Amino acid sequence: MKYSLLMAAFALLAAFPIIAQAGEKDIMSETKSTAEDVMEKPAIQAVVFYSDTCGSCKILEPRMESAMAIINPSKVEAVKFDFSNSTSTEATKILAANKNVSNVLNQYGARTGFVVLVNGQGDVVDTIKVDHDTAEIAAKLATAVANAS
Repeated sequence: MKYSLLMAAFALLAAFPIIAQAGEKDIMSETKSTAEDVMEKPAIQAVVFYSDTCGSCKILEPRMESAMAIINPSKVEAVKFDFSNSTSTEATKILAANKNVSNVLNQYGARTGFVVLVNGQGDVVDTIKVDHDTAEIAAKLATAVANAS
């Protein structure tokens, strides 16, 4: 009995550095993730009001993609509100809450075919519409980023 108790104690002591090391890794990865989140937070959010059946959305989407490629995309977070069906609309409500832009969803509702630019404080700073070309969209994005910095 003493022998098996002694063996169990040695086994526990032998495993202790591995257990402690695993705990350190978890703490380190959590700390790193939190620091990265703070440092990499975008200057603005581009909230896209979209639907599969929206003609303006089909025109605006490639223009937005081209404009994002022109500016520094790490400074802009695209948040896509999809009103294509009831499931995507419900998912949009959850997304809005997770991204802290529920006020934008409440303000504009389920209309589609435009993009709202929101700064870090949650204020709407500009709107992009289908009549803006790629250069105008890039300029609006760049201005919003510069003003938010």
